[in-house]
Amino acid sequence: MTGNKRRRSGERGAAIFESVAALLILCLLFFGMLQIFYWCIQQQFCEYAAFYTAKSAALGYRPNFCMRAARVAAISISGKRRGSSNVSETQGATNYMTSGDASGIYYEYWYPQKSNDPELYFTAGTGTIASGTVRLLNAPLLGPGFAALLGIADNPEPSGSVQTYNYSLLYME
Repeated sequence: MTGNKRRRSGERGAAIFESVAALLILCLLFFGMLQIFYWCIQQQFCEYAAFYTAKSAALGYRPNFCMRAARVAAISISGKRRGSSNVSETQGATNYMTSGDASGIYYEYWYPQKSNDPELYFTAGTGTIASGTVRLLNAPLLGPGFAALLGIADNPEPSGSVQTYNYSLLYME
């Protein structure tokens, strides 16, 4: 046998093993980056919803209307839609803004069923400074098995908080 065609017995399957190991590492990196991206999107929508909460409080809206504005702004991270599902997302958001809970529109994270289910938590503050805070408690980022493998006890909870001058004090006195 010539030197080019002769194989050593210890090298059989080495290329397959190296390829599988490289693919495993690439998949781990890809799915890790996907989880980071998902958390960043949740963080961004929490900040967006907090902005709308503070904005509606600064304009003098009642607290329940501020909560409606925050929920509509956070629809994309609110889980699956529950209740009335025969309308479009746009019409559902409009119905919720005008009728509130009476519209029959609600989402999975607005009213969690169990204590460890994800929940969107909203607060609005008024005074000389109007504020809004939105937190996604028990955020569904990492699966329990994957989190345990990485040694992560609790998922990071995306949140956003905004403060602004309460303009309603200028014209609501």
